[in-house]
Amino acid sequence: MKNPALAYRQFSVRGSTPLGLVVMLYDGAIASLQRAITAIEADDIPKKCSHLNRAQAIIMQLEGTLNFEVGGEVAQTLKVLYVYARAQMLKANIENSPQVLRSLMEKLSTVREAWNEADHRPSAAPSTPTSEASPREGRYEAPYGQQASPFTPTIKDSPYAPSTDMESGSLRLTA
Repeated sequence: MKNPALAYRQFSVRGSTPLGLVVMLYDGAIASLQRAITAIEADDIPKKCSHLNRAQAIIMQLEGTLNFEVGGEVAQTLKVLYVYARAQMLKANIENSPQVLRSLMEKLSTVREAWNEADHRPSAAPSTPTSEASPREGRYEAPYGQQASPFTPTIKDSPYAPSTDMESGSLRLTA
């Protein structure tokens, strides 16, 4: 392959876990927001728009793959975060505000760290699903040796479920 960076990226994606892919998407969104901040500070409107568009596309991808039937409250909370993120990016674009983007980056970084922790914790011992643990009731158990898909968050009371208070602009994770 002629482009080593592209080859490395493709290799990384192919070798990642589903949760690792989510972490990569968050990394991409956060990096795009940082580049948009740099562009705002340099008064480079075309680059600002390009980087914000990329961050928006990543957030829309994350939002579009949420599974509300299986994800329950976790999926609903992430939906709220993604809608909030898109609104903040629009606000920052209109106001040329790096402060709005920095605040959003902090919130996304917090959730990214939760996904990263979930990706790196040891897999739980296999268990046999019971009728009480059916996906329709908000619980999902991954097949033996696999982690649950990031797009079908595990249980609604997951310790990695972010709780949001968008009125005050705070986002916190319970653990």
